Amino acid sequence: MEEDKCQQCGTPASPGAKYCESCGAPLKGAAPTPPQGAPPPQQPGATSEPSLGYQAPPYAAPAVSPYQGVAIRFVAQLIDFIIIAVITAIITFPLRVPMVTITNIAGTPNIVTAPNPFGWLAGLLSALIFFLYFILLEGAYGQTVGKMAVRIKVVREDGAKIDYRDSTVRNILRIIDAIPYFIPYLLGAILIWSSDRKQRLGDRVGRTIVVNA
Repeated sequence: MEEDKCQQCGTPASPGAKYCESCGAPLKGAAPTPPQGAPPPQQPGATSEPSLGYQAPPYAAPAVSPYQGVAIRFVAQLIDFIIIAVITAIITFPLRVPMVTITNIAGTPNIVTAPNPFGWLAGLLSALIFFLYFILLEGAYGQTVGKMAVRIKVVREDGAKIDYRDSTVRNILRIIDAIPYFIPYLLGAILIWSSDRKQRLGDRVGRTIVVNA
């Protein structure tokens, strides 16, 4: 039969053979197979370039500085000052009440008001409350109530928790950072702006930083 012969040279084909024994041409009805060693057929759209096992790294967002600047620290300190003012007003109220003396002259009452002689003690107590508030809370927790509210905290430069000594150093130096007093903490703000780690003088001497909690 014609299908048992090669279509090119007419050589009779052996039963089941796929290629002509004479010329090597594919026989009729036999599906051509790729020669040995040839790469397998590729899917449409696939690239012929070999994979080197490299994958592009995922996009990395710019690193955000962990150091907290003037704005958020101002909000925290404003909250703290309000709390301190309330505590101080309650504790020192008896020392600020004026002394009232009532005398009776010829049947007419005479009221004399004089400043409280312990008024100076109220000022001293107010300063003590101010410093103790910051020293004790930051020494124990690294945060005051204001810092807790805005989620920032004070730590050492190496990231470790501060102790009462560190807290005392950084808070006593508020006396200098608050210069000039008619614009409170202007010097401290300038030092924070000029520092890579956002440190005021108290932070630099105490080796502390304010970071996101």
